[in-house]
Amino acid sequence: MSSLTITIPNDQNPSSWFSFINDSLKKVNLKFDILIVDFNSVTFLDTDDIVILACLIDSFYNSGKEIKFINGQDSLLEHLDEIKFKKYWNPNFNRDKFTVTNNTTTLCLWHISKDMIVDYTTYATKYFKNIFKDKDLIGLSLSLTEVFNNIFDHSCSNINGYVITEYFPDTNILSFSVCDFGIGIAETMNKYYLSKREPKVTDSEAIKNSLITGVSSYSTPRNRGFGLGNVLDYTEELGGQLTIYSNNGLLLKVSKEEYYLENTNFNFLGTLIKAEINTLELSKKDEEDNLVFDL
Repeated sequence: MSSLTITIPNDQNPSSWFSFINDSLKKVNLKFDILIVDFNSVTFLDTDDIVILACLIDSFYNSGKEIKFINGQDSLLEHLDEIKFKKYWNPNFNRDKFTVTNNTTTLCLWHISKDMIVDYTTYATKYFKNIFKDKDLIGLSLSLTEVFNNIFDHSCSNINGYVITEYFPDTNILSFSVCDFGIGIAETMNKYYLSKREPKVTDSEAIKNSLITGVSSYSTPRNRGFGLGNVLDYTEELGGQLTIYSNNGLLLKVSKEEYYLENTNFNFLGTLIKAEINTLELSKKDEEDNLVFDL
């Protein structure tokens, strides 16, 4: 049987990662039987690395390729085993349902499906309630729901995308990342401007405009343009940051700082969203919330 090996970048440089993703996607339809994912000497993958890699692997898997993994440092391999990452592309594994991890700080990697959106966000709140027992996590649940709806409203992706949420105790940061390989926020927004006979904007400006509450770029009734604006508000209020890559645009918004916008040469056909909050800023929950989430 023939095989193709793709090698994970050893660094956290976005340029390296997007070059790796774009170069790999060009090989999806080549004739071979087994995709070998080489973790190289990588020691750590952040939440955004994991979801974009999962989308990439899905692209090969959906084209009929068998998936195998090699190499990687012990610390990374232990983490991947705990969250059962390597099992996701086994023929009998159901990626659309919850996967119980062996890691108390990481909610399962999930292949986003419409039928499970509400269940997943409720499960996420219950899961992290074990860590943040007296904290209000409704904002986390709403933010996840709104990002998921945004994917189904706008992405036109051949794969549904992936999400993972992880808590980092050493820094008190809770991070969730979502990725899809659709047409991208910037492309969607500029199609909207074209329909209104308005001038196109740069990809980074298009991403920024998508965060304006009430903006609707052909949204279905689920979000009507409110979702990403609420995610921004959530990270802003909790001393965190929001990072979005889409097409040739990058947006970074750190709480209480000005927007950082960059027009890159990545040409990423999709959207990668990473939201980080400072859990020390979480407010205490009301007593009524116990009635909602003690299921």
